[in-house]
Amino acid sequence: MTNPRRPNSPRVRPPRFSAGPRKGGGGRSRAKPPAGLRGWWTRLSQGRRLLSGLGFALVLGGGLFLLVQPHGGYRPVSAGPALTPAEEMADAEGEDESAEAVDEDAAERAGVPQLPGKAPAIPEKPAPQAAAPAAPKPVEAQPAATPTPAHTTPGTQVAALPRLPQPLPAKPSPPAGTPAWQHYARPAPAPDGRPRIVIVIDDMGVDRKRSDKVVALDGNLTLAWLPYARDLPQQTQQAHARGHELIVHMPMEPSGKEDPGPGALLTRFGETELRQRLAANLSAFTGFVGINNHMGSRFTADRDNMAIVLSELSARGLMFLDSRTTPDSKAAPLAAHYNVPILARDVFLDHVMTPDAVAKSLAQVEAIARRKGVAIAIGHPHDVTIAALNQWLPTLEAKGFQLVPLTAVLPAGPRVNG
Repeated sequence: MTNPRRPNSPRVRPPRFSAGPRKGGGGRSRAKPPAGLRGWWTRLSQGRRLLSGLGFALVLGGGLFLLVQPHGGYRPVSAGPALTPAEEMADAEGEDESAEAVDEDAAERAGVPQLPGKAPAIPEKPAPQAAAPAAPKPVEAQPAATPTPAHTTPGTQVAALPRLPQPLPAKPSPPAGTPAWQHYARPAPAPDGRPRIVIVIDDMGVDRKRSDKVVALDGNLTLAWLPYARDLPQQTQQAHARGHELIVHMPMEPSGKEDPGPGALLTRFGETELRQRLAANLSAFTGFVGINNHMGSRFTADRDNMAIVLSELSARGLMFLDSRTTPDSKAAPLAAHYNVPILARDVFLDHVMTPDAVAKSLAQVEAIARRKGVAIAIGHPHDVTIAALNQWLPTLEAKGFQLVPLTAVLPAGPRVNG
């Protein structure tokens, strides 16, 4: 028996495979994988999301680390790449302080302890580059005129050698006629056995008012005039007319920082410069018998320079009075070599410028004159000295002394009063 077909009936499709029941009771549902596969896929998706999150966190953390690190313990280097030890040693030739700082940093980086002192720290295993080309630099920097001793090596610092004595200038021919020191000598009383005293006043001419007061003093004084003073011809002529003997107070280099004045003789000068300055100073006025040193503690102790001075005095027939500003003066033996008449000071009158101190110095002059027969004192145109001499000079005759000019006590000096 056959079933009759209903006309216009819808086509019935076979049901699809479904892994589970439909939810909601309506609509079309997607086929789902089995339960094991679905769990694996879920875990894989969650792992990818976790890895992505970790990667993003690492990138973000690295960026933040770079941003904040310059404000922490990292010290940025802005001066360029670090130098090797050999480069640091080469730079030390021109910039000692900066090289020392670089050397300390290099020692810390290499783990080498810093030695005491300023020596640069050197790693135990030196860098392969050679530092030998920098060694000859000190030799190249030396002046060509400075010889290097044979026992030294390039780069060795050698202490300055003392200047060797130079040959003495030749002895000049004696001047024709009477030597200047005798020609211009002032008359002196004949020696009669009494002690003789010589009073020399230095620094004359610069202070015109006080110099005039010294010229006005009675007695045979010896006046030493600074060659750079003004109106010297007029001042010295007045002093000569008053019966005083004249010498040039030659400015010479002291050991300290005092200024000896214009035209001074300095130890750094060569022979030509010294003779030119001597000639200029000796032309400041006429009628003098010789010179004495103004300051000069360094110059008079210099054998070579004093030889030039005394050879010039010998050629001109002049004498030399050593003011003895240093115990190391070379004047006496050189004067004997050049046949220059020479004398030396015994007392400075006004080293301390008080009335009592000057009075004690004058008493010392008297004691030396009694003991030795001759005493030479040097003073200066100070008010206290002028006042003391004004009172003391008139008493010498009654005390049994002779006041004489400088040339009167030279071995071959004038002996008679004309």
